[in-house]
Amino acid sequence: MQAMQEILSKWTNHKVQDSSGRDNECSWCANGGNIVFCDGCDKVFCEGCIKLNFGDQKYQQIIESEQWLCYCCDTELLMPKITRFLEASELKSIGSSNQANSQSDEFIELRQHEKRRKRLRRIIEDDELEESTIIKQRLEKERKERLDRLRDSANNIGTDMTSTTSTLEKCAINVVRDPDEEEVLIPSGIATFLKPHQIEGVQFMWENCIESIKKVKAGDPGNGCILAHSMGLGKTLQIIAFLYTVLKKKDLGLRTALIVTPVNVLHNWPDEFEKWKPAERKGLRVYVLDETSRNIRKKLLHEWQKTGGVMMIGYSTFRTMSLGKYVKYSSEKDEIRKALQNPGPDILVCDEAHMIKNKKADITLALKQVRTQRRIALTGSPLQNNLMEYYCMVDFVREGFLGRPQDFKNRFQNPIENGQHADSTDYDVRCMKERTHVLHKQLMGFVQRKGASIVENELPKKLVYVISVRLSPLQRALYNRFLQYFWLTNEQSVMTLKSRKSLFPTYHALAKVWNHPDLLFTIKEEKDILSEDSMDECFDEDVLSTDEDISMLRKEDKKFQTKSQVKTDPDGLNLNANLDWCKDLIDIPLGTLDYSGKLVLLLDILTMSSARGDKALVFSQSIPTLNLIENFLARIPRPKGKAGGWRKDKEWYRLDGQTSARERQKLVKRFNNPSNLKVQCVLISTKAGSLGINLQAANRVVIVDGSWNPTHDIQALFRVWRFGQMKAVVIYRLLAFGTAEEKIYKRQVAKESLAARVLDAQQIERHSKMDELRVLFKLDEHANEQSTSNMGRTSNTLDHDPPEDDIMTSLLIDHRPKWIVGIHKHDTLLEDREDEKLTVEEQELAWEKFRRIADSHDVDWVQINSQPEISSCVSNSWSGAGYKMPESTCSFTFHAMLLQSTSTKNNEHVRCGACQEEIGWEHIAKSKHSKLFP
Repeated sequence: MQAMQEILSKWTNHKVQDSSGRDNECSWCANGGNIVFCDGCDKVFCEGCIKLNFGDQKYQQIIESEQWLCYCCDTELLMPKITRFLEASELKSIGSSNQANSQSDEFIELRQHEKRRKRLRRIIEDDELEESTIIKQRLEKERKERLDRLRDSANNIGTDMTSTTSTLEKCAINVVRDPDEEEVLIPSGIATFLKPHQIEGVQFMWENCIESIKKVKAGDPGNGCILAHSMGLGKTLQIIAFLYTVLKKKDLGLRTALIVTPVNVLHNWPDEFEKWKPAERKGLRVYVLDETSRNIRKKLLHEWQKTGGVMMIGYSTFRTMSLGKYVKYSSEKDEIRKALQNPGPDILVCDEAHMIKNKKADITLALKQVRTQRRIALTGSPLQNNLMEYYCMVDFVREGFLGRPQDFKNRFQNPIENGQHADSTDYDVRCMKERTHVLHKQLMGFVQRKGASIVENELPKKLVYVISVRLSPLQRALYNRFLQYFWLTNEQSVMTLKSRKSLFPTYHALAKVWNHPDLLFTIKEEKDILSEDSMDECFDEDVLSTDEDISMLRKEDKKFQTKSQVKTDPDGLNLNANLDWCKDLIDIPLGTLDYSGKLVLLLDILTMSSARGDKALVFSQSIPTLNLIENFLARIPRPKGKAGGWRKDKEWYRLDGQTSARERQKLVKRFNNPSNLKVQCVLISTKAGSLGINLQAANRVVIVDGSWNPTHDIQALFRVWRFGQMKAVVIYRLLAFGTAEEKIYKRQVAKESLAARVLDAQQIERHSKMDELRVLFKLDEHANEQSTSNMGRTSNTLDHDPPEDDIMTSLLIDHRPKWIVGIHKHDTLLEDREDEKLTVEEQELAWEKFRRIADSHDVDWVQINSQPEISSCVSNSWSGAGYKMPESTCSFTFHAMLLQSTSTKNNEHVRCGACQEEIGWEHIAKSKHSKLFP
């Protein structure tokens, strides 16, 4: 009886989230919504919690009853579940574990569901944020309103200041400006080539970083922004146009810009600056700080600071130099920090800025030490694995705007992630839609998103086929043996595996099996993989439940990488030291193509592509897999009946982590050379070659194995589907049917859907379920094609219309059903669902829920009564003599920051748009905060 009371106590009390709950807050989840009051106590419970735990029928009975006692007052409601749990525990204690497991399934499933679903705390209000965050949000609101008033004013007098269809030879960057401000033109030699969306991007950067010449002259520090245009939309050209315009405008006094970029595209930037240099203006000085310039880096930095211009540097080099590594003398360290960080450049540009995703990483901390606030983040995929990574990038360009990390988790991350699954509750889905809408609108002033859809009509057609590939009998036997040998059967959970610190090596060990069994003989595979693809990049942090879990795995990964060979962990999981687990199965001849359907399909695709005069890219995240593919390429006959097979550096090239940045650029130029008809394909390591390079000479892409991070595979696609492509593009994504790889693909779709909701305000159909990762490694041998092959697919049986791509049609005819289980188009899973979007009324309700604060802390984004522009309120003749300071609803700190942002002088005053008071520096002088401001 005592044990039952203890369990009952846990059931009735463990979900209480906030001891200061209000009358309209659920006692379980601390949220509002449709609530039910208990007639026996002061507790209330929401519709979502009741349905989640006891079902729709029970909820209907409750609301129809005249009197209801909650689960704390009437404990009988929980007795059936408690009894089953006690019986299972008793049976297990006397050795009947199998019976106990079967009888407690329902209870355990309920507890697992509760563990998977985040129990949301009460979402904090805006007035509970730190004051600095409230101030920054209010200043951003006033900036947007100021620009909107200028647009409206221009439109009222018949001038369309937002038009981008004007004569491109005369294209203004400050299209939204004060009537008395001079027009600043983008160099015509660049403007001629800019497309409308690129002009908008350049103007967007001006409005955030500069806003007006007057503000810069007055010492305004400017703001940062995120240019989140999709891959292939010309972000590099936009930056070049912006920097040429700003750095060549002497009135602004801005001289230096620093571009931090991945090392694999470092040498691409100076080539682009040379390519787009306007003929009518003297070119900007361009400097490249790479490893070869280590001995002269001090000289380069000094020359850059003295003469101005643009400095390019890799992320790793920037981190190393900022931390003072490999520098002997402290004076030299100080000079480097002075050049790079304090005062540093006037403008900081971070290419592929989604790499800024960990608030504790050295590179993030080093970049945040750069003093300038004019920070531009370039990324085609700002949201990759989870929302916290997105938060880190936003916090870099606008530090503190979204509050502390725990504030962001409470207000956005947890409610959004709870509602993105196919089995999410109705309440969670509605809450997810509301929070994504609010987050999207709140950031749209300094995050400009442009999707690939805006250039679809200007680019050739794109087809993305996801092919479910059946395992060979040997692969299935090896897969099952692995699971049995390492105790991963019986729906072994990822969380249990995580406790063994083996999630990452287990996945890659099984990837050997589903790619080709020959890879089992590559003893050094884990070492090679980890040298190029660290766990920090490849494993899915969203799989894990806490930051502590992630930190633990990273620490283990560092230990793992220092060993030349993977050894047995404390639980006995030995992945690579020997092949005892499969010796009786692999007494086979090496180099047998038919042991892997993936490689059978790959060689057929490459052969047919070559016959059609097309070039192809082959991506794999595994170095040993690329090595194996090399061996099989020698079996493809050379064209025109020449003897032998394809040869390296003749019919195919290779690009991986061992390829230097300079050699990479040479390879790209050779491959894209129209006269180079001999080369047929490039083998590319996914991590090393999916970022920042242009390979539009190819029009077919094969992704042999998918990455945990969807961005890597998406980036691979955009190496070919971009401006300059002349042919239709076809991508083939090969997935091992029924394996962990297929389940990870579903997670990719979920992550892409999350990005679409937050960045593009789209609503995507929810495909993945919360519990799918619980059975990550289970082999679904009897799925009867009811898995990925049916996700949003159109019929692909041979008695229907064939696929649009003739090679895909040939593959179906030749290899279905032996190797191909099914196909579907990837894009159909990411279609925008109009029926899922919030209505106008629901959007207004979302904002109403979001603010719910006192007028004195108004930081919402609804339109307020138009106020005179701040600049028009400045009066030099106003005297502060005998002035009695009015009572204000705004803080002194906010007023001080407002005075700074508007460059108000000591004898001037402005009207605060929030409290409507005229304020000046004498307000601050009379306050306790006077020492904090000049």
